[in-house]
Amino acid sequence: MNRDALLGAAFIVVAMLFWGGNATIGRFAMTTDLPPIGVNFWRWTVALAILLPLTAHTLWRQRGLLWRHRVYCLGLGLSGVTLFNAFFYVGLQSTTAVQGSLIAALLPLMILVLGAVYAGTGIAARQVGGLVLSIGGAALVVVHGDIAVLRTLRLNPGDFWCLAAVLAWAVQTFMLRYKPPEMDIMALVTASMGLGWLALIPAYAVETTLGGAMRFDADTLLMVGYLGLFASVIAFSLYNAGVIRVGSASAGYFGNLYPVFSALLAVAFLGEAIAWYHATGGLLVLGGIYLATVPTGALRRRPAG
Repeated sequence: MNRDALLGAAFIVVAMLFWGGNATIGRFAMTTDLPPIGVNFWRWTVALAILLPLTAHTLWRQRGLLWRHRVYCLGLGLSGVTLFNAFFYVGLQSTTAVQGSLIAALLPLMILVLGAVYAGTGIAARQVGGLVLSIGGAALVVVHGDIAVLRTLRLNPGDFWCLAAVLAWAVQTFMLRYKPPEMDIMALVTASMGLGWLALIPAYAVETTLGGAMRFDADTLLMVGYLGLFASVIAFSLYNAGVIRVGSASAGYFGNLYPVFSALLAVAFLGEAIAWYHATGGLLVLGGIYLATVPTGALRRRPAG
């Protein structure tokens, strides 16, 4: 990787660390009974409240460019803001966290398939090897090293929602390869975030009308505040900037750091014990990222002379 790609990789790793905190914050605040669309709506409301004052000047300066590419911005907003989070939150209401996490591990596979189908990019053997290592490492952490857990899995309605969520995120990641080079990344993040937030309003109104009113208490405010600042403004911005630098296909492999970071943060903040599968799974994911993203020439160094 060149210096720009290394910086992009660092951006994505930090984003995954903040997203890994989602699980820790959610368990700490005990908010599993909150309405999924409501959580998503208020998460992005907080994010926009933070981001708009910082990017308003750039948005105004690039308003013409953003308008010309409004369909592109809307696609990013719907896939990354509206659909991914809403689908995943809904899915977790009727499936297990284990199955949701295993489905999320399919992200790099979906991005590779999208690239092959819509961009004509080939799939190299090293990418397949990296895919196997990455998914295997994530799965090992998710099932806590007990492979027998896989035999107990049963198909649930929520699995299809989680699968649709991961597909939406893969589409968002894939679309970033087509960002207009003259468009400021933070202007794009804010515009797509705002459009995705607007699309959430009707769904939030329906959910509230049907009895899924959002509850506001100390735990809820803690979770929404974390999601809005760290998991949305910071992580979302870093992830998008990172994907543009390393490419959508490479970025997908980093997604499997999510369960590793979630587990390590639970060890650090919830007092859970660290186990062999944390280290083994993490090494497998890192090995998969290295194998899939480091150019072949760098893997085979020729002797001097």
